[in-house]
Amino acid sequence: MKKIDWNFIVLTMSVRIAIIVFILISVINSYFDLKTMQVSLILNYVGITVCTVLLLINSPQLFIKNLLGSVILFLVFIFVWKITNKGLGVGDIHYSIFCGLITGFPICILSGLLASIIGLLVFLFIKLVSKKSSLKNLKI
Repeated sequence: MKKIDWNFIVLTMSVRIAIIVFILISVINSYFDLKTMQVSLILNYVGITVCTVLLLINSPQLFIKNLLGSVILFLVFIFVWKITNKGLGVGDIHYSIFCGLITGFPICILSGLLASIIGLLVFLFIKLVSKKSSLKNLKI
């Protein structure tokens, strides 16, 4: 019987701290985004800087992989921002860099797709629950 190697689950302290920083900044950004429809650029820059340093301390190879994920999400968000004239702002685009830096390639593609599907479902739920609209006059 083949033994399972569980070493891939073991995270170094610097990666754990990077994930905690990501979660904290994400929660704060989400709160302000819901209240003001703006994402803090300063928080994004702090998170990107802290996570970059922590990932470089951990492993340069991991950093390169995560940097690739960051660039991919950035390009996807720029594309969406260019084809739509509202909905995404500069803060959202910078946040995509932060998300890609944490998830890395190829997980960034899956996480971006999953986030889009969840966002669409939440949007539809809110629109359908509100008494102002019905399914017939739903505008996306």
